[in-house]
Amino acid sequence: MTPTLYDLNSADGVRKIVIALLQGYNYRLFTEGQTRTHLLVNYEKLSNILKSLTGDPGSSEWTTSLMNELDEQESDLAWWLLGLTTKTAKNLGLNRESRKEALEEVIQHIISHTKDSSMDFNEAVLMLWGGAATLSVRGSRKSTAGKTLERAFLRTALTILGLQEEEDFWLNIPRDVEVSREVDAELASKRGRIRIEVGLIEAGNQEVIEDKIARVGSGGIVIFDRIGTKSKIQETADNSQVKLIQIRNNRPLTELFLTLSDRVTTTLQEPPSTLEAIENAVNHLDDYYFFSKT
Repeated sequence: MTPTLYDLNSADGVRKIVIALLQGYNYRLFTEGQTRTHLLVNYEKLSNILKSLTGDPGSSEWTTSLMNELDEQESDLAWWLLGLTTKTAKNLGLNRESRKEALEEVIQHIISHTKDSSMDFNEAVLMLWGGAATLSVRGSRKSTAGKTLERAFLRTALTILGLQEEEDFWLNIPRDVEVSREVDAELASKRGRIRIEVGLIEAGNQEVIEDKIARVGSGGIVIFDRIGTKSKIQETADNSQVKLIQIRNNRPLTELFLTLSDRVTTTLQEPPSTLEAIENAVNHLDDYYFFSKT
């Protein structure tokens, strides 16, 4: 499949990415364009702010002008103007009242660094701002994409297999007196409920999958993007009697079908395997499956 840049803010965009996931593709190929657009929009905002500041770079007038921008801008962008993400500012113990002092320190640091550098003051400022914006936007987009696509993927896959939501399976199960940790889904089986977790996790995030293995417990299922070749996740899952299903370069829908066939009371439907069949099955589903917040 040739990567196309789909919109996570639309049911149609999410639908098409779910189709790609069901075929074992890397979902990031389909979300990067929107992320890049979001970054460019924010870079333009930052560039325009820099152009609008009065006074010579680093002067008291320039600092006052930027401080006024800090007071007027939304939280994330205001912190970017200090070269910080909101999370980093919090970790540093900074708040709205301490921003002016922080700003003055940042400006003096930039002046000191650029004094004998080939980079001028404005270049350094814009790079600090852009770096903070990049970290913030990519982190936020990764979280949003993960939550949106994991829910849509699971709801779609179980429905295509012939299971009914709120009858055969339930999503977003909160913790309670019996189970201390929330879980992405529970599925009715012949011997109680099967707990399922989905994590669109790349190689290098082994600890996230380990946490999900612990969440689902014995008999549970963890569906993930892929793991590194040297990972010991499979060993951990085997010891915990948890089934792992990899999405990337795999047939996740077929694997889920084979895993559940003998465990559920409902007779499952044979999963589609060709691109055309997967597209037809997914396209027959209502937009709710791809853009519901619950």
